[in-house]
Amino acid sequence: MELTPTTITQVRAFEAVGRLGSFKRAGEELFVTQAALSHHVRHLEEHLGVQLLRRLHRRIELTAEGAQLLAEGGRALEALAAALRNLKRSKEEALRVSVPPYFSLRWLTPRLGRLWQQHPGLDLQLHHTYQTVDLLNGRVDAAIAWGHGKWPGIQSTLLMTSRLTPICTPEYLRRLGPHPTPADLAALPLFYEFDEAHWRQWFHSAGAQVPERLQAVRIDDSHALRRVVLDGHGFGLFFQELLREDVASGRLAQPFDLCIDPGCAYYLNRSRDAPMGAKLRAFTGWILEEAEGAGA
Repeated sequence: MELTPTTITQVRAFEAVGRLGSFKRAGEELFVTQAALSHHVRHLEEHLGVQLLRRLHRRIELTAEGAQLLAEGGRALEALAAALRNLKRSKEEALRVSVPPYFSLRWLTPRLGRLWQQHPGLDLQLHHTYQTVDLLNGRVDAAIAWGHGKWPGIQSTLLMTSRLTPICTPEYLRRLGPHPTPADLAALPLFYEFDEAHWRQWFHSAGAQVPERLQAVRIDDSHALRRVVLDGHGFGLFFQELLREDVASGRLAQPFDLCIDPGCAYYLNRSRDAPMGAKLRAFTGWILEEAEGAGA
């Protein structure tokens, strides 16, 4: 049977009657007369060659075929309605992207001018949070997240690696003499954001002996970690890719080329089951080009 606008109207009429169990209530929901509904259902039965309803005194009953069509047709109509809602939302609403505040400050927002040059009028809303965002509830369209890249129901695209390297101020570095070695850092105040084991991993990669106890303090915020290093309190283990501006300006120094991979990275995430609208497609293409151009 060919699916035509008339057929869709007939199925919609039958679905309302079958779901509500009444021509009267279905007519009130759809704003049509009971006679029109009866006409649509009867023509649908004729097209299908099966009886869908038993019209009894003051009530109706679904036949077995009617019950099957009600279940399957109801799901199909809801899927169609959801597709229309998503299309309308993608056209009218802003693109909502969740992003960690520090990543936004140091990398994303300075580049947004180029996004709007390529896509004038793109309405973008950034939601800043360090928390893992539930992309499955539809509150945001995409999220930039730091992690292992494996989240249930999520399509993850690698955006930027997160190699860690020691940093300090140029003044603090000069206190160590002209040729500091990785081993020199082991006795100094050390700061990190995620896990002290990352410092031990860095020392091991550098071939340096590590004391049983390090003077290591966790600071679980990138802004605060950068601040404590800028204030000259010691060395911080930090994202190399987000240090370029500070190192280029001379505010911070990266004394060693050695970096470690903590096993996590920045990813651009979206729900695997949600349709990818034009706005998200444009943003995705742009940000991946920016990441590639930045040498990520």
